Amino acid sequence: MRAIPNPVFRNYDDKVIENPRAYVATWLNKHPRGKIFVGCDSKVRGHQTKYSTAICMWDIGRGVSEIYKNEVVKTPPDQYTRLWTEVEKAVAVASELKGLTAITVHVDINSNPRFRSHQLYDASIGLISAMGFEGAGKPHSWAASCGAHRHCQ
Repeated sequence: MRAIPNPVFRNYDDKVIENPRAYVATWLNKHPRGKIFVGCDSKVRGHQTKYSTAICMWDIGRGVSEIYKNEVVKTPPDQYTRLWTEVEKAVAVASELKGLTAITVHVDINSNPRFRSHQLYDASIGLISAMGFEGAGKPHSWAASCGAHRHCQ
């Protein structure tokens, strides 16, 4: 993996999206019943970690469109720092879209206490709620575990 210093959003055709907020606003005008979800996932490869953040635009009954950005950075010291960074990145993108419509932030953290990532679940959902968004963790966090996941592989 090569470092990506200035991550930009792209669509499925790899076209650069200069202004994600305007892109989503335009999409919402065309799909007034649409819903917006933001998720982030990561993949560790050696000393580097690739974070992918996706904005998923669900046109109810017609499917999902998405735009995404990738960022490659030095691998964090532990799994919890990496997962918390995913939460921070998703919340930061959702904050850029705030005011357009209700936004749900999906995190790749398990709601089931049997999984190690669960230790961050309450804090993650708490942060997301405190920022004014609805939050969802695994197994209901498809924007992170499917949308963003496909771009960080």
